[in-house]
Amino acid sequence: MPTPIETVEAFLAMLEQPGGFTAGVQAFFTPQTRYLNVGMSDTTGIEQALAFVKGFEASMGATSMRADMLAIAATGNTVMTERIDHLIGTDGKTVVSITLMGIFEVEDGKITAWRDYFDTAGLAASMAAK
Repeated sequence: MPTPIETVEAFLAMLEQPGGFTAGVQAFFTPQTRYLNVGMSDTTGIEQALAFVKGFEASMGATSMRADMLAIAATGNTVMTERIDHLIGTDGKTVVSITLMGIFEVEDGKITAWRDYFDTAGLAASMAAK
């Protein structure tokens, strides 16, 4: 069984491929997984997470995401990350970069909760500028 950190790293690596969010959610989420972007969205389960991301990707023109890991630490089944997430468009160029902190809760190689905390005003300003 992978460690919680290995699970999170494998999940984030999947997101780098076009369509990777769908594959990653299907592989690593459970029907009860809570995915929370504080100040922006709150979903439960695979279908709600996929619906949110499809809408977000369409509005941003993104097809994948690359996470630059600045720091990662785990206590038990909880993994904390400091990342810069780069949303990548169909042309392979970065659409927007978001600096954030994230918390993942992992059980038996599955992500049962994912919470990201970031400056939503900064994201809105970046989106408006695009």
